Amino acid sequence: MSTASDMVEMLRRHYLPAGKPPAGIFAPEIQAPDSARRADLIFQGCTAAGGDELIGHEVKVTRADVLVELADPTKSDPWQRYCDRWWLVVLDPSLVDGLDLPPSWGVMAPPSGRRTRAMTVVVPAPKLNPAEKAPALRTLATWLHWRQHNATEQLERSQREAERLREANTALHNRNPRDRFNGPQHDQVLLEIVEKLGGVDISGRIGTWAHQVTTDDVVMALRDLGSVYHHAQSVALRARGVARDLNRLLRGVDEATLRDLDQAAARLSKLPNLKEAS
Repeated sequence: MSTASDMVEMLRRHYLPAGKPPAGIFAPEIQAPDSARRADLIFQGCTAAGGDELIGHEVKVTRADVLVELADPTKSDPWQRYCDRWWLVVLDPSLVDGLDLPPSWGVMAPPSGRRTRAMTVVVPAPKLNPAEKAPALRTLATWLHWRQHNATEQLERSQREAERLREANTALHNRNPRDRFNGPQHDQVLLEIVEKLGGVDISGRIGTWAHQVTTDDVVMALRDLGSVYHHAQSVALRARGVARDLNRLLRGVDEATLRDLDQAAARLSKLPNLKEAS
């Protein structure tokens, strides 16, 4: 189902057809002079083709919305008093079937049949007798000023960002391949490894060996080396354990031997002197 925003875009194609110079000022969601009320769209013709009328639009996509608007027709007064014509724009003509509309309102609906751009006029909008338009035109001029100001600022921001990206891109392409690794410490380690292997060419080949050595080969070799280191560490740990056990065993043998010798000497000291016995 179309939304109010979709309907406004249909009106844009109606008043500002693609490929043609803009015929006027297309001002959606614009606040009325000296009021908090907004119109869904104000169009001010500025060319011979577009005329010079100030045209107001209120967009409704459901019958309930239409009934709410009809319950207080004065809601449109803050803008309608300055307009040459006033349109109620509905999603489907059936939304106004059987309803009594204010005589100052016309009714528009989306293009139908062979029409692909021009809106369908359901009820013609009568020519009104607007009040002095100066407040409305000042409001439109202010709206245009800030719209232009914001668009210029956005354009300048986009241009600065585009220039920054161009400079960064140029700097990246002009940098020495060695400099592209300037960054975290692990990048420096990778650079050192690649340089000690003989560098890397544009095709990704590493080193200067007769056979091509790829990154996968280097990674596999490093993993194998890591496995060897891990195995050697395990063997060294086991060897240290065996050495500790052997030292404990030797200490145990030495202590037992010393005890035996002490006991033998004690027994010998208790034997009678042979000379005295003779």
